[in-house]
Amino acid sequence: MSEFPDNVEAMKNKVDLGNGAQFWAYVSPQHETSKYVTKWQVRIEQTDGNWSGIIDSDNPEKILQTPDLSGIFKVTVRVSGPEIEEKELTPKPISKPDIGCNSNCTAMVGIVATERGADANYWTTWDAICS
Repeated sequence: MSEFPDNVEAMKNKVDLGNGAQFWAYVSPQHETSKYVTKWQVRIEQTDGNWSGIIDSDNPEKILQTPDLSGIFKVTVRVSGPEIEEKELTPKPISKPDIGCNSNCTAMVGIVATERGADANYWTTWDAICS
C-alpha cells in the first residue's frame, strides 16, 4: 500500500502523543475502496477493561485517545456499500485481528476493498507513530 507512508506523515502533524494510546482509521485508495465501501465503522475496545471508542464514515478524521491506557485492544470493523451488504470484516491474512498500542503512540486500522469491490478487509498497524 504505497500511499500508507504518506498517511503516516500526515498524521504526525495531527496527533499530540502521550497520555494514552491513540487510534485512527484509514480508507485505502487501493481498489477504489471509497467507491465500494461507503459506510464504515471501526470500534476499538480495551480487552481487559471498559474503555471503547468508535471512528466512522460520518467522522473519518476522528482520533480516539484512551485515558492513559496501553496494551492490546479488540478491533471490530463493519462496512457496507453498493456491492457489499452490511457486514463485519475479517483482517487481511497478513494482519492481526486486534491492535496493540503503547501509551505514547498512535496505531491505525486500515480498510481496503478487494480487487473488484465485492468485499473488503481491514489491517492493523501497531504503534504506527510513537514519541
